[in-house]
Amino acid sequence: MVCAVYGSCRVDRSTVGHWVQRVKASGSGETELHDRPRSGCPATATSQDMLQHADGIIHVDWCVTSQQLAVHLSVSNGSAMAIIDTLGYSKVCARWVPQSLTTEQRRQRKSNCSELLEHLMLRGRPFLSRIITGDETWAHHYEPEMKRQSVEWHHPQSPR
Repeated sequence: MVCAVYGSCRVDRSTVGHWVQRVKASGSGETELHDRPRSGCPATATSQDMLQHADGIIHVDWCVTSQQLAVHLSVSNGSAMAIIDTLGYSKVCARWVPQSLTTEQRRQRKSNCSELLEHLMLRGRPFLSRIITGDETWAHHYEPEMKRQSVEWHHPQSPR
């Protein structure tokens, strides 16, 4: 009957036999059913204070690795990963890929900018308020890094 109810989560038959002997040995038919206190380290890695401290570290540096977090918190790598899972973070690639312009595109942009400067000189500042921009591309100094180095922690609610 136990197998039918609990399936693979059932306890062994000998364990049930030990429980029955303990109940019979108590005399009144009742026995303590709660776990007794044991020696050993308490599980403090996922305490509320530790979670808040870890969350603060991640907010300061989104690229912190689980090993670095473990060192900061003085816990094992497994505990650091348990903390990260509890907080709901996951790693995403945050790499920015620059857009390279062709020679023709650069020439066209220079021509457009020169034309806008001429209009500005002729018509003055009110001309600038009439300009509507579309697809805007910013060119930044970019030093390529490995994809693995650019990975950051994000919540499921974080913007994409």
